[in-house]
Amino acid sequence: MPSRRPRAVPPAFLAELAALGAPARLCARLDGILKKGHPGAQDRIYHCLAHSYEVAELTARQLHSWPKVPAGRKVLLILAAALHDLDPDRAPGTLARVSGTLEQFTKNASLRALIAELGARFDFTAEQTAALVMATDYSAHPGERAKKFRAFRRAHREAFGTDPWVEEWGRRLAYWDQIATYLRNTPAQARRRIAGLGRELRAERVRPESGLKGLSLTFLGGLRRDPLFAYLTRADRARFDAVVRALQSAS
Repeated sequence: MPSRRPRAVPPAFLAELAALGAPARLCARLDGILKKGHPGAQDRIYHCLAHSYEVAELTARQLHSWPKVPAGRKVLLILAAALHDLDPDRAPGTLARVSGTLEQFTKNASLRALIAELGARFDFTAEQTAALVMATDYSAHPGERAKKFRAFRRAHREAFGTDPWVEEWGRRLAYWDQIATYLRNTPAQARRRIAGLGRELRAERVRPESGLKGLSLTFLGGLRRDPLFAYLTRADRARFDAVVRALQSAS
């Protein structure tokens, strides 16, 4: 039987793309690609369609605070946020792979055509989109994380040249990827997502030494201390703190 797909977070980022000038038909095509790109039971995993919606929505909302960012750059960042976990070929219930997403940039004809048309309209390339996706490649191990960031910087230089904005916006995109799910869900929903992450980690035979709860609290504490936390809205900060308190009090 096909996996049951619960109603995902409404894709408000599509309205933002439309407001920035993206044609409705391209927005609809993007949403169709996303809906095919997240295998597995959506209510039992972390890297689900709803997570991609959440990251793209947070990116769109945060960009409202930066009116001097050109519309084309905003479209590029929102698109990269939406696509960052697109990995339809991964085994259901396993972690999303940035390498799998990058494969889609070459093998998925519909995605190639979408990026080409948006890029022609807003002056960016598929290589630039892929470079920003690489900024979201996360590892819990500092050495591996540093290696992934160096790979992003190389891709940045190849795709954008010396453009100084890319590294900073890549860092912001990575942060929004890590925190978005904890801003748009209740504490109970966040715990279910964390449980889904645990299932994905077990499927990859990854077992955190401190347990999933300990890993989550350490991770969330780092997000709370990041200077980018101050750029979130007051409501988002309060929602995040409620999630952390709920996790701390859980038995």
